[in-house]
Amino acid sequence: MLYEVDGQPSFRIALYNNSVADKWKHLIESIYVGDGNDIDYYRTFFELRKKDDIRQILLNAIEKINTYLGTDYIKIPEQVDWTKQDIYNELHMKFEKLSGTHDNPTKLMSIAPMEVKESIRDLNYAVHSLEHNKPTVENLSELNIQWTKKRNVTPRIKLTNDEYNLITFEKKKHEVYLSYNELGKNYQALWEDKLPVHYGHAKNNHYIGADIIVSFENKKNIFNDSFIDWCKENKIDWNDKSHGIGLLPIGKIVDYQKRHLTKDSKLNIILERNQKNDKSI
Repeated sequence: MLYEVDGQPSFRIALYNNSVADKWKHLIESIYVGDGNDIDYYRTFFELRKKDDIRQILLNAIEKINTYLGTDYIKIPEQVDWTKQDIYNELHMKFEKLSGTHDNPTKLMSIAPMEVKESIRDLNYAVHSLEHNKPTVENLSELNIQWTKKRNVTPRIKLTNDEYNLITFEKKKHEVYLSYNELGKNYQALWEDKLPVHYGHAKNNHYIGADIIVSFENKKNIFNDSFIDWCKENKIDWNDKSHGIGLLPIGKIVDYQKRHLTKDSKLNIILERNQKNDKSI
């Protein structure tokens, strides 16, 4: 599988020989169209935008949502302290009510025009991009590749009990991991956002989805010491892989060519077929 940035080959994924990598490969093959728009590049490099730009995207999304609903469903105070987590938690709860869950979307997400659906998705992306310190292109620690083309459903595959054993709590440079593929917040997000462990939309990762993360750093332990303390306080065994809070490695990038990324960079995917005995696709 070849990935291009701005029309130039950037890297291939050499898949590992495990069931999760194999299922992910077949999932991608099942949804691949190949028209150059399979990957949602509009938001792939979303976090490289300036904070003011993202805030404006957020406000535009809220205006479009409210206009469609015919009411100020989402209210933003005239004076907003964008450094406070409370505003982001409140906005994310609005997103959860508008969107529903991955397997049970709201009626709104079923019948609304695409512009409104995209505004709801922008609301989610903008909140996550603004609520915590994000890296610049110079110190990008990972690349999130979102497969959120304008489709109604992107399939997922439930992890088997044995597949949880593949979970790791370590990051390796150029390794590829499954991304978070739920609509909600996992344990780490609850800790980070100062939310209770019994938060109504708490969801950890228990599925194989299309989205992936490419790591550009080595990290012996992905969990912050404070997060581990939070787990202990809430009687959560952070070492228990069945919680689905670690990383699931599916391969490693090869033939890597560094590209200068910008907020407007386009990421494209090319499925390379007919390569016998080659786990790179």
